[in-house]
Amino acid sequence: MRKTSFLLFALFTLTATAQNYTIKGKADNEPNGKVIYLIDQNTLLATDSAVVSDGVFEFKGNANDQLLFELKNIEKRGREKVYIFIAPGSNVSVDLTTFPATVSDNGGMNDILAALEAEVKSKGEALNKVIRRLQTEGKSRDEIAQMLNSDVEAIYDLYRKAIDDNSDNMVGAYILAMTAPHFYQSLSDLDAAIAKVKYADRIDYLRRVRNSYKVSASTDPGAMFVDFSGFTVDGKPSKLSDYVGKGKYVLVDFWASWCGPCRQEIPNLLELQKRFAGDRFTVLGVNVWDNEDKFKASLVSEGIDYPQIFVPRNNKDNATELYNIKGIPQIILFAPDGKIIKRDLRGAAMKALVEECLK
Repeated sequence: MRKTSFLLFALFTLTATAQNYTIKGKADNEPNGKVIYLIDQNTLLATDSAVVSDGVFEFKGNANDQLLFELKNIEKRGREKVYIFIAPGSNVSVDLTTFPATVSDNGGMNDILAALEAEVKSKGEALNKVIRRLQTEGKSRDEIAQMLNSDVEAIYDLYRKAIDDNSDNMVGAYILAMTAPHFYQSLSDLDAAIAKVKYADRIDYLRRVRNSYKVSASTDPGAMFVDFSGFTVDGKPSKLSDYVGKGKYVLVDFWASWCGPCRQEIPNLLELQKRFAGDRFTVLGVNVWDNEDKFKASLVSEGIDYPQIFVPRNNKDNATELYNIKGIPQIILFAPDGKIIKRDLRGAAMKALVEECLK
């Protein structure tokens, strides 16, 4: 991943004496007169602010170690987050007139990240062209995923190598934080990766990701269900425990009306409900992150006839946090005693598991 031209810049000599750093930025005229904040990604506190004047802004400070900042309250098209790496003596240039914003410096950390993102973008665009071609040829999603698995892994390897190459600086910690939810399947795997990266304990987001893994461990296969509340379609109070742990296998689908992949799984769920619903099995929908009217309308449009729990966004029980759900659909099969059999179920594999359990 990393090129020789900037390999030498990745090594830093840290001293106990704080050194000055500067951040000089260029902005469009629109933000003139507005305040930009530097948010320390360790504490999530604003450490400095600057006013945009005549399309430019500047921060000056000192550091005795490497830092990661986010520029906050920038009115920028696309609303992308702009992160800046700082080391003692750094001179950083930020150009917000480009999309995405460009960041460079005399120490090399920002350049390392920019080079990685450029390579990932290039390979990603090439891969998207192949995906579009395969779609026009009539290939299914599963077929495309199988055909391009090695190409996707090659992109992931760019991130993995970047973490290894930069394990002694803040870049490695940042990339680990951004990729952790995708690369590590368990808390022990994540902890092993964190132990190898010097600044991993100085990024708040990574600490929160680790905490989510701890929560997830309590809802791994073999664990007893965690209860939460919501409402029926008729607006009456309802709980997961009204269905789970009552002597049936329960296939619980966390979904939303706006979610395309969720809708793709509905025919599979309807098929299972039609074939097996009774004293031993039921499907249960748990609608999350949704609008109530759209949720109810989708029940009609999709022909959904299995029971539902609607969980409002402001519900006192956050069902998705309790089950560490970062994306939907999340489909979980619960045993008759309420223990989790398996998560992340989809398609044919989901139907095969239900059939096996009900034999």
